[in-house]
Amino acid sequence: MLNSLSSFKRSLLFLCAACVLSLSAGCAASSTTIIEEEVVTNPKPMYSYTSLIIRDLELKRELYSDSKAPEMTQRELSYAKLPGELSAHIERYVKSRRTYKNISRDGTPDASTLLLTGEFKRLGRFKISTAISLRDGVSGQEVAYFRQTLWDVLDATESLSLLGRDVADFIDRIQYK
Repeated sequence: MLNSLSSFKRSLLFLCAACVLSLSAGCAASSTTIIEEEVVTNPKPMYSYTSLIIRDLELKRELYSDSKAPEMTQRELSYAKLPGELSAHIERYVKSRRTYKNISRDGTPDASTLLLTGEFKRLGRFKISTAISLRDGVSGQEVAYFRQTLWDVLDATESLSLLGRDVADFIDRIQYK
């Protein structure tokens, strides 16, 4: 009787340990988003803008390469495509919200246009940091600023999709500020 009780306790302990390990392994694959700063400085309401032009974020080659050679490796070529992929994700998520009448990645800005620009501040295996600004189409004055970092990045493609969604969320949140 005593032997079966102690083996039951050991089995239960082993099962609990296995559950904890499987839960922690599942958490390791996801990235953590930290919104560091959100600022809206526009004197007129954000909802008065009816168009959005999305420009590719600036990505300096020294963020993803140490090579001085003019030719790029396959890995470097895939990193160089990241700004265009992020712009496509932002465009897709903003269009799904139907906040703006016109959304494009090229075009000429006018008085009712917001221009989304920005840059990658850090890009690595486990961290992606961006600084994104929304600018008035005519004056070029910054009307909103958004800085964000994704941690625990294992899959850049999935993380860029999450980042695009977070930028669209920011644009949606500031509509009535």
